[in-house]
Amino acid sequence: MKIINTIVIAVLAFAMLMLGSAASLSQGSCAGKSEHTIQVRPGPDDVPVLTYQGGSAEDVHVCIGDTIKWVLNGPDRQYFVDFLEGAPFAGEKRRGSSGNMISVTVGGPAERGSSYKYDVEFEDGGTLDPRIIVDR
Repeated sequence: MKIINTIVIAVLAFAMLMLGSAASLSQGSCAGKSEHTIQVRPGPDDVPVLTYQGGSAEDVHVCIGDTIKWVLNGPDRQYFVDFLEGAPFAGEKRRGSSGNMISVTVGGPAERGSSYKYDVEFEDGGTLDPRIIVDR
């Protein structure tokens, strides 16, 4: 009976390890469409401050088909997102806000494994230069 219990425990432990490693691998892959919201607010010297999921928005990982939204928190004002060397979406590389938001869908010229540098700037001053990274 002890041998059977030991075998059952070993099989359960192995199954838990396999499920855990599959979940870890899937976190870096693109399984479905999702939405990414980057918060924009004026910071010191009127330079835009970006946050993503409560942390840094320096590098935001997305997948083809995902939607990226930049949402202004603070006083209503015009701002722009300007991709420098190509954009991970079709159309103009420079987008202006409509209300307090700019929204794009990743696709068209987006290449998996590539990163795209961009600026966020207020119409009346202040710029910042983070990146969008398209995952595989």
